[in-house]
Amino acid sequence: MKTIQRLARYLIPAGILSVTTLLSYITGLLRDRTFAHMFGAGRELDIYNTAFIVPDLMLNIFVASALSPVFTPLLSGLRAQQKHETAGHFATTVTAAASGTISILAILVGIFMPIIAPYIAPGFTVEERVQLIQMSRIILVSPVIMAVSNSLGSILVSSKQFLWYGISPVVYNLGLICGSFLVPKMGLSGLAVGVIFGAVAHLVSRIIGILRSGFTFGRSVNMRMSEFKQLLKLMGPKMLGHPVEQLKFFGFNRIATALAAGSVTAISFSRNFQSVPVSLFGISFAVSVFPLLAEAAAVGDRAAFKLHIKKTALSILAFTIPSTLFLLIVGDLPIKILLGGGKFVGESITRTATALAFFSLAIPTESMIHLFARSFYALKNTTIPVIMSVTGLIISVSVAHLFSDSYGIIAIPLGFFAGTFVEATLLGVLLYRRVQRLNV
Repeated sequence: MKTIQRLARYLIPAGILSVTTLLSYITGLLRDRTFAHMFGAGRELDIYNTAFIVPDLMLNIFVASALSPVFTPLLSGLRAQQKHETAGHFATTVTAAASGTISILAILVGIFMPIIAPYIAPGFTVEERVQLIQMSRIILVSPVIMAVSNSLGSILVSSKQFLWYGISPVVYNLGLICGSFLVPKMGLSGLAVGVIFGAVAHLVSRIIGILRSGFTFGRSVNMRMSEFKQLLKLMGPKMLGHPVEQLKFFGFNRIATALAAGSVTAISFSRNFQSVPVSLFGISFAVSVFPLLAEAAAVGDRAAFKLHIKKTALSILAFTIPSTLFLLIVGDLPIKILLGGGKFVGESITRTATALAFFSLAIPTESMIHLFARSFYALKNTTIPVIMSVTGLIISVSVAHLFSDSYGIIAIPLGFFAGTFVEATLLGVLLYRRVQRLNV
């Protein structure tokens, strides 16, 4: 009976996240298909995708770096110790600090976008950079909204309330699709307005989840409380490592802007397809087991900690390895069937399908990184994942840059695989050594 209960604690949340993640990718596919048919793989979508780089970097450096890896285990610890009032004040403080910080940064970045634009898109013309600046300024509203939403998401995870947490990306994609209806009147700026629609929908869904969870916020902000000081201390190293994914694709974006028009879009579309199994099986399983790992680490239960990692790792590999084989063999079919048509034909399909085939190699390795990193976060160690992620970043971008002249667009996914392979291997070895020292 206890074994069944333990499996239920793990499988039910993982199942909920897998289903909602699948729904998210279905709506994401509808988004990509809509945009592909409307614009094809050309400079318009290159500009749109590039406009996300700075807003995403802001959100990941100053907000996401503190929430999932640091805020969630600290909040879970307080609630496990029945310190509900302290947990409420802590949540209020973190939410206020996150939204306030991003608001200030959004204003500053909006002012200096004309200076920033040439660095993120060196291959764009002057006219294309003007469009990039305009779209980026509109999209900069979304990180402010998402800062609050991400804070609420961490509270939902600590509460083991995964339904509304998982639904939020679904409604976000629907908001982006709504932006396509504004294109006839507003041009590319209509897509940027759609991002705002999506961010608001993302936030509303998580507000509903919080109301249903019964979580109570504190009525005041206290940045002097010990838990908030501990969060700032722990998030320091993570601020350097959490935006690595965005920095990695920032490097890829710079390389792609110097290749044929549409290369940025091809990388974006193929990465979206490749990330489906990573999210379905890697991220979903890792997020669902995260509270269990945090609880086991908090009480020094090494046996339970190792068991959670082992079961989750085997589950991830059982799904991600077949996913890689499938995309390697027939990776061009989903591109043709799901994106082909309208202005997305011929070379657009070939370029995207080729990139997807090589990106698929990284499905198992990237998925294991999510599990190993969260295992370190549960142990309240953010330094090792940061060092390893920076190592992966350097390897990925270096390999892509080194081979881009010879191999063109496929150098980018090959670089991505090389970086994730090294990072996953090093994290696994270091995690094994660290768990052996966990108090029983």
